Amino acid sequence: MKMRLALGILMLTALSVIKVVNLAADGTWQQKANMPTPRSGFTTCVVNGKIFAIGGYVDGLGDLSLPTVEVYDPKTDTWERKADMPTPRTDAATSVVDGKIYAIGGTALNRFEVDVLLPNNEVIRLRRWKPEDLPTVEMYDPDTDTWTPRADMPTPRNTSTCVVDGKIFAIGGTSDKIKSFRLDTVEVYDPGTDTWAKGKNMNHARAGAAVNVVDGKIYVMGGTGLPLIINHPGPFLSSIEVYDSKRKHWREIGDMPTAKSGHTASVINGKIYVIGGYFWNRGQRTTDFKTIEIYHPRTRRWTQKSDMSVARIGHKAEVINGDIYIFSDASHNDVPFTTVEVYNTEERQGVNPVDKLLKTWGVIKKVDRHHR
Repeated sequence: MKMRLALGILMLTALSVIKVVNLAADGTWQQKANMPTPRSGFTTCVVNGKIFAIGGYVDGLGDLSLPTVEVYDPKTDTWERKADMPTPRTDAATSVVDGKIYAIGGTALNRFEVDVLLPNNEVIRLRRWKPEDLPTVEMYDPDTDTWTPRADMPTPRNTSTCVVDGKIFAIGGTSDKIKSFRLDTVEVYDPGTDTWAKGKNMNHARAGAAVNVVDGKIYVMGGTGLPLIINHPGPFLSSIEVYDSKRKHWREIGDMPTAKSGHTASVINGKIYVIGGYFWNRGQRTTDFKTIEIYHPRTRRWTQKSDMSVARIGHKAEVINGDIYIFSDASHNDVPFTTVEVYNTEERQGVNPVDKLLKTWGVIKKVDRHHR
């Protein structure tokens, strides 16, 4: 072990830049009870140590969007059905304030039928689905198992949300009602007054980014965006933006090791675990990632865990007691999975040890570029 450490220190002395150092202790994976309802595009959140899976869509004879709400109890490894969401939708965002769940935006996939005239003059009826991006906000009270309508979001869209100082930030996303499609839009919801306010826009439009909060600051990582950013491969982004709510200012602080979208970012003890995702560029095959990369905001450095056994894209991730629960979504061919697995990071939430390995070994690129 001493020889390995000495060799590592010599290597770091010789190299000025290392992209990712694989030094973090590897965690373990454990299979859990499958989701009862196979679906894609659902959203998840945590209340009182239980994980709620809300909405989504399936390919069926009726409208595709689901109102389904199911709650998972990690202590018993069981699922329970709860009251349906009033508005069926996929790709909604959920955030929790004071024990209440706010389901925000998303898309309704509604069925309609069209008659098609064939060359032999035969008419057949085909089933089609029309997506409609929604501004809808509905609040769920787990104590009473009831839903309540709240004020609509100003911009109908699929978005990502997070909570800072009791307010919900709806960040970026996509909207079929806006010409640019991908958005840099930020809108802020106050649950206490049931009102929305315009927030400070991001520097770049982003969809499919991972969003989370560390020390009161919002970290937005990767995703896809247009117009293109200099030195970024196509619409896929590696850049990270951070929002300081006190200064009301976005700034770029560097890049992820890889440009990607459809990944998740989970916070444990002030570290951000970035899991999975995918990348695609014209003329190239789609690359799905098995990676688990850890960003340390205080040092702006990255470390890396061993890869997952399978790649994950569009999955959902929630943290309970230092464990990351992964809820699989769909493959690229839109086949939904019901798999639930838990990743033991070998950390406990609330314990914040000094990161001695990072101070010894160093890591990747600090920020020396700013794109606007």
